[in-house]
Amino acid sequence: MPRRSKVKYTPAAVDDMDEIFSYISKDNAAAAESLLDKLNDEIAKLADFPNMGSVLSEEEFTLVSRGYCFIVAHPYLLFYRVIKDTVVIHRILHSRRDYIRELFAIEE
Repeated sequence: MPRRSKVKYTPAAVDDMDEIFSYISKDNAAAAESLLDKLNDEIAKLADFPNMGSVLSEEEFTLVSRGYCFIVAHPYLLFYRVIKDTVVIHRILHSRRDYIRELFAIEE
């Protein structure tokens, strides 16, 4: 069995998790806990299979930095990069948001 990758979170990803939990827990704390469990389960899978996500197309998104991948944990997208033996979680964004703009802090 392949070695398990380390998982690290950027400060922005930690903020995303906090924001998701706070927003949902206002109406339903159990649902917020359930969603965080779902997100954590998907992230744990990345530790075992870091290449399981889809690569953001550099052709479709010309501003995309090389190596960004994502997985879907409906309705959220988890954006990450694999750097050596570490999966770095960059952002966790709702799929209805302008996630490319938020991921790369593109200003109009």
